[in-house]
Amino acid sequence: MKNRFKTLIERLGKSGNCIFESGIKPEEIAEIRYNVNRPLLIRTLNDRIISGKTVSLAELREIFASLCEYSVHTYKNEICEGFITIDGGFRVGICGTAVYDNGKIMNIKHISSLNIRIPHEIFGISNALIGLKSGGILVIGPPCSGKTTLLRDFARQISKEKFTVIVDERMEISGTYRGEPSFDIGQASVLNGFTKTDGIKIAARTMSPDYIICDEFGDENDICSALYAMKSGVYIAASMHAADEKDFLNKPFSKNLISSMIFNTFIFLNKNREIYSIKKAEDFSL
Repeated sequence: MKNRFKTLIERLGKSGNCIFESGIKPEEIAEIRYNVNRPLLIRTLNDRIISGKTVSLAELREIFASLCEYSVHTYKNEICEGFITIDGGFRVGICGTAVYDNGKIMNIKHISSLNIRIPHEIFGISNALIGLKSGGILVIGPPCSGKTTLLRDFARQISKEKFTVIVDERMEISGTYRGEPSFDIGQASVLNGFTKTDGIKIAARTMSPDYIICDEFGDENDICSALYAMKSGVYIAASMHAADEKDFLNKPFSKNLISSMIFNTFIFLNKNREIYSIKKAEDFSL
């Protein structure tokens, strides 16, 4: 973590020095946020907000160019999705002005904000999930509750005994950069940058997996692709955003998700990155 974080800090120029000199440990940081002509904000894992120096437009442009290794055009496809993923597995969210062509985003110009998500690697955090390996698993929690960290460690552990493929749509679970994972993902193979819909189907067709692991289930297309994989005897482990169990059940397609039996077990995380509830599909009253 320290080496990856040091590389990131070096790319952030003077503002990076400010973060380094703040004394905050890398493992305590959740996000680093830049907004033009406003103070730099550092969000910690326990939701503390620490303010740094004001960042000018020129500084923000320089930081963005540095994060893109001064070759912004090579990141064009990712930029159109609103983010880039850089060496070390850091995802950088981008705000600016959208450029459309025939209803499709072709670029984001006039970059005004950047949000750098700091990924973490905690060995053993998924121990509670390893005994649940007889079916699909859905990890549910609010933003920054540790869903991806949990899935990352699960991939590392489960791949030691099960053929495992990570469908890494936003390159967050494995942090793959130029073909090499930034994190210890065990023996798992990675489909990097594929949508879940395409990636799950490709993994099921070509990689003969026991488990497919992906982030952020979100719509009916995800359910359809997961059902396709299930017909081949593949288990799915995924995450989903929801504040709590009530919020999860109120989401439009949650009932279909539960009744589909894609997931046997539902893991609920709180803002403290703790598992506070484990439920089976049959525990829900639909």
